[in-house]
Amino acid sequence: MTASDKSTLASKLDTGSGGEGVITPAMDRRNRAVFFWSNLLIYFAAPVTYVGVVQAGLCDQLGASATVANLPNSAFLMGYLSPIILSWLVPKTLERSVVVVSYSVMAVSLAFVTVTLALPFGSTTRIVAVIGQGLVMGLCNSAANVYQFQCLKRGSTQEGIVQTFKITFALGPIAAVAGSLFAQWVLNGGIAWLEYPYDFAALYGIGVPCMGVIALLSRGYILQPAPEEPPVAFASYFRESLRDYFTTAVLAVSACAYILLTFGMEAISNLSLYTREAVGRDPKELSGIVMALRFGFKCVAGYLLGLLAQTYGVRAPMIGVLVSLLLAMVWIWIVPGYPFLFTFALLGAAELGGIYFPGYVLAVSPPETSARNLSLLTLASGTASLSPALHGALTDHFGFSASFGFGGFVAVVALLLTLALPPRAVNKN
Repeated sequence: MTASDKSTLASKLDTGSGGEGVITPAMDRRNRAVFFWSNLLIYFAAPVTYVGVVQAGLCDQLGASATVANLPNSAFLMGYLSPIILSWLVPKTLERSVVVVSYSVMAVSLAFVTVTLALPFGSTTRIVAVIGQGLVMGLCNSAANVYQFQCLKRGSTQEGIVQTFKITFALGPIAAVAGSLFAQWVLNGGIAWLEYPYDFAALYGIGVPCMGVIALLSRGYILQPAPEEPPVAFASYFRESLRDYFTTAVLAVSACAYILLTFGMEAISNLSLYTREAVGRDPKELSGIVMALRFGFKCVAGYLLGLLAQTYGVRAPMIGVLVSLLLAMVWIWIVPGYPFLFTFALLGAAELGGIYFPGYVLAVSPPETSARNLSLLTLASGTASLSPALHGALTDHFGFSASFGFGGFVAVVALLLTLALPPRAVNKN
């Protein structure tokens, strides 16, 4: 790199803008590094950033029913309604700032639950705090996810994005394994003076600096300028956005499949409660091991799904995650005892649908509409916000097998829809 090139790159790093012209290899590398290290910290704090298993175990300890124990996850998914409002409200010049602010608010919300658990509040107050924090986490996490993808879209090549996903989701989950095993050690009394509920408070407390560092890192994304759209009323914007999205066949079909995937995946917090029936142990005693299995297998799946995307196109990993979800539902239904825990490994692979379905939408969307299209896709998670509670209600009324059967059914339908999509999406850049 010449002195002139270095000067130009330094200017871009200072402003966060890529300037006019093509995306450079230096921009690809810089944005990949920011995305990778951000996700590494998210994974390390996975016991509290991935709302579901630990929250269900905590609510169970606080005396909640299966339905209420699944409410933090439902609240988290309800928060996924926020990106469509932000895509209308936020100008292109502030897209990077959305990521920074989102992670800052996540840090504050985690600190709030930490204090609630550390001080002598009643069980009802603590349950409400955990559920409320799930909602805040959903609002911020959905916004951060959409705009992290948008930062990649505006600052990376399509090949660079595929490579970023492959590296991040092959290596990143290793941090989640470490964080999950540490969480299990803490919850099992590894630190003698951290008795319940201070053990759960410690897990939330660890997430605070992780989210704070991500907020700082996110200031480093380099973006190409994008044209601003004239302001319109939200009702008109939303109506036109839905019309454009759902009159595009590949977008409409992928959204329907993603909704069904989400309905199936949200059995995961309910499945953690099944440990009491399957092996006769408290869910708290195995929640860290569950998370370690979930993310350990996710490492392997992240690399393999990345290879599938590079070799066969962006639809191939979508098929892979749906097959994993279907196998998970079959496995837990037919395999008794401790081997049932392998279900969480399969769900770890299936969880990457949250990357590759948006990745498909990103590939077929031009930069000026990609944030909007990704925001509409996240409405799928909002649509499925009642699914964790639905899994809990099915269990309360008909037993765990009803929840597993429902998860398997939606996986099959989603797989059939995904097979109808073009194997290779056309990049409309």
